[in-house]
Amino acid sequence: MTDKATQYFLLALSSLAVLYFAVEVRIVLSPLLMLIVVVFLLYPIRDNFYANRLLWITAVLFVVWFAKVLSGLLAPFIIGFVLAYLFEPLVERLICWRLTRPAAALLITLFGVGGLILAVVFITPLISDQISALTRALAMLPAQTETLFNDIMTSPLAQQLGLDLRAAEQSLLEWLRSRTTDIGSITAEALGAVAGSIPQLLSALIDIILVPFLSYYFLTDFPIIQSTVQDLVPRTYRETFREYAILGSDIVRQYLRGQLIVMFILITLYSISFSLIGLRYSLLVGIVYGVMSFIPYIGGIIAFAVSAIVALFGENVPTTLFLIALIYAAGHLVENFILVPKIIGEKVKLNPIVLFLAIFLFGYFFGFLGVLLAVPLSAFLIAAFKKRFLEPREAIVDQSAERAAVEEEVKEL
Repeated sequence: MTDKATQYFLLALSSLAVLYFAVEVRIVLSPLLMLIVVVFLLYPIRDNFYANRLLWITAVLFVVWFAKVLSGLLAPFIIGFVLAYLFEPLVERLICWRLTRPAAALLITLFGVGGLILAVVFITPLISDQISALTRALAMLPAQTETLFNDIMTSPLAQQLGLDLRAAEQSLLEWLRSRTTDIGSITAEALGAVAGSIPQLLSALIDIILVPFLSYYFLTDFPIIQSTVQDLVPRTYRETFREYAILGSDIVRQYLRGQLIVMFILITLYSISFSLIGLRYSLLVGIVYGVMSFIPYIGGIIAFAVSAIVALFGENVPTTLFLIALIYAAGHLVENFILVPKIIGEKVKLNPIVLFLAIFLFGYFFGFLGVLLAVPLSAFLIAAFKKRFLEPREAIVDQSAERAAVEEEVKEL
């Protein structure tokens, strides 16, 4: 046996031994330890194509794991970075007005980020009160349902048609009683959890205080962060990465910033409109309408169903439902024909079939966060596909057409 064959045999034998040892101690292994092992083994041969790709895949997987495990701890950093990302164009505009970046970042932090946080702090108690009132009202839902069925069955039209809804009434009442019991137990458990979670509340307050400071420092160092990320990309792919990063950044920033503005406008419009028609919990229902605007079509249907259920707790139910339908139709028209085209723009406009497919796919694989980000991510993927495959073909076709036109002119001469 040659020296090289002996070396390969010992390497294979030792690799099997290491794999067996890793299986035996897999309980104590952690992704951090595995990252260190992979980097230790592959860094000396990082010039190899396969080793380089394996290093990048390992790094990406570790970042995903790290973000998931420390999501609670990283929450203020993530929120601060997202706010800085959304407000960065305003900082650039202020810099064009001859303000320094620290001064522009301070102004945006005080009036932009600070205003958002104050709005959340002041609105949260009102939302909490309305949620508590709605929870108490849900306990009365079986009795109100029974009264509604009695009114329907004693109406002249039902008597003429001979309608008998007793079986449906009993089934619905049994289902509602079981659900209201569950709601009561869940509410009691939630109140007990809140009473015993003073440390978590203090942590939340600390996070709220941290967010403005983090946003300020992110805004101040945003160009440095951008250049650092670009420097991490290999030089061969740096220009391509920059093009697609600018494309994706424009789409995602335009969508998120525009959708937040649309959301606050819709919350205001719906809350005032529902308050004017005397709908209970108008602020809570308006917030549901505004938040659900992030989910096209499906969110509006869910919000309308919630408002219809809330209307059952009030008086003049048919009239209230009719007014809710009118408000929903008017708000839907204002949102789709005025707010979205003017504020969000056409960059994130998708075909309804593609939109529904994206919502279901992203929701299936990434949960509720995937549903929220389905629209901008799908718009970016479609734009990247067009840029990579369709635009070069269109350019070739245009060049061929120009060449043919020149040849025709030469022939005529």
